[in-house]
Amino acid sequence: MFGDKRTGTYLLKFAWFGFQPHILVKGTASPDDPALRQYGEQRERRKARLLPPSRRQLAEAQQGRCPVCGASLFNDEVLHIPHRTPRSQGGGSEYRNLALVHLSCHQQLHRGKVRTAKPANEGLQL
Repeated sequence: MFGDKRTGTYLLKFAWFGFQPHILVKGTASPDDPALRQYGEQRERRKARLLPPSRRQLAEAQQGRCPVCGASLFNDEVLHIPHRTPRSQGGGSEYRNLALVHLSCHQQLHRGKVRTAKPANEGLQL
């Protein structure tokens, strides 16, 4: 193993990591094809594993959907975590008061240009 005894840094070995083969998407596959809906949902669930645990918990609670636009959270857009009830209005930072939304949806909420996909008592109130 290559490393520096003085600093304790070393090169990692590939053998230390598990191997997961990459399976290519079929050339004729489309996310809009109803026959491949289950396949698409499985791919989305695998993307959730790449999130940090706190964001993964929020994504699972929201069934992988943005509460503002209703689209999948896993479309490679930057994700933000706004408070459902703002802290200035007494909202806390516990999980039930947080939501995982797309960056563009978060910006539109602050501008007051969109309403949420959920009823007012469940949705974001920015």
